[in-house]
Amino acid sequence: MARQQGMGLPMALFIILILSIVGLAVNRLADTSSQNYSSNIAAQQAYLMAYSAIQQQLVDTLAADTCQCAAANTTVTWAVAGLNSCQAVVSCSSFVAEGQTYCDLSSAASCDGGNGTRTLEVRVK
Repeated sequence: MARQQGMGLPMALFIILILSIVGLAVNRLADTSSQNYSSNIAAQQAYLMAYSAIQQQLVDTLAADTCQCAAANTTVTWAVAGLNSCQAVVSCSSFVAEGQTYCDLSSAASCDGGNGTRTLEVRVK
């Protein structure tokens, strides 16, 4: 029994070390999860901003019988909750194929300082 004296302190230190490592891993996992959540929110906002901006541009593009690109590039920003840190650049180009005029609209949006970006493209006749 005399040889086992003093084993309590090294075992306690080992257990404290293991618990500290587990706690650090859980803390890093929580930080990563919150960063991923923020990036997903910004990406969803960017998608909705790109979608809304392209819908707004479609009204002007389809106002005539054939599609017409009103402006080459239009920057869209809104001061509404959820999209106030976003901006979208909508571009339009037209081409003729088999006697029909088609318009390509592209909307590239970014939110939260570029943490979330999305690009949508629509082709209309």
